[in-house]
Amino acid sequence: MKTILFDLDGTLLPMNLEKFMKLYIGALTEKFRPYLTPDRFKEKLWTATKLMIQNTGRKRTNESVFMDEFLKNLPMGRELVLTTFHQFYKNEFHVVKGSTWQDLNMIESVSILKEKEYQLAIATNPLFPREAVLQRVKWAGLYPEDFQFITTFELMHAAKPNTEYYEELMEYLDASPDETMMVGNDALEDLAAGNLGIQTYLLTDHLLNKENQTVSPNQEGNSKEFLEFVKAF
Repeated sequence: MKTILFDLDGTLLPMNLEKFMKLYIGALTEKFRPYLTPDRFKEKLWTATKLMIQNTGRKRTNESVFMDEFLKNLPMGRELVLTTFHQFYKNEFHVVKGSTWQDLNMIESVSILKEKEYQLAIATNPLFPREAVLQRVKWAGLYPEDFQFITTFELMHAAKPNTEYYEELMEYLDASPDETMMVGNDALEDLAAGNLGIQTYLLTDHLLNKENQTVSPNQEGNSKEFLEFVKAF
C-alpha cells in the first residue's frame, strides 16, 4: 500500500450531519436574502448541487456545472454571485464549525501514516469550494499540507459515488488502485472506490448507509480500531 485516501466529513471530521446542514443552509440562505427569497435560493442551490453530483464528464468542472445552473434566470449577475459566495465562505461559514468536533484517533492516524511516508489525500465529495474544504480540514485538527492532494469543486470533473471521480483522483496522484486504500464512513460514496480495485476501509463511528448497501469493505471498524490498524501497517 502506497496511497491512503480519506473522506473528510464524518471520517476525519466527526459531525452531527443534520446540525451541519441546518447551520450551513441557514447561514447561506441569509447571505443571499438581499437578492433572493429563501425558497428561491434553496431551489437554485439544490438543483445546481444535484447536477454536480450527476457530473461524470471531463469537459466541465463541478464548479462550472454548479455556477452555470445556479445563474440561470437570476436577477443577480455572475460577479455578484461569485462575490457573495466568496464572502460567505470567508466570513460566515465558520458558524458551521459548531456541528463538528475532533477525533484524536484520526489525528494520530494521519500523523503515523505521514511519518511512514504514505501518500495521503483528502477524497471529500467535491461539492464545495477550496476555501470551505480547507477550513474543515483545520477544524479536524489537521493541516492541508499534510496531504498531497485535496479534492474540491474547482478541480474535479465528477463527484462521488461515480467511478469517474476515483479515476480522476488516481490520475492526479499518479497512483495505482491496487496500491491504494479509501477510508470513509459512507457505504455508498466511499465503498464505490472498490469498483476500481481500490481497497476500502469503512469507518463505523458515523456510518452512513442510506441505500442499504450490501457491498462489503475490505476492512471496517471505528476510529480507535482504525488507529490500531494503521499502527500495524
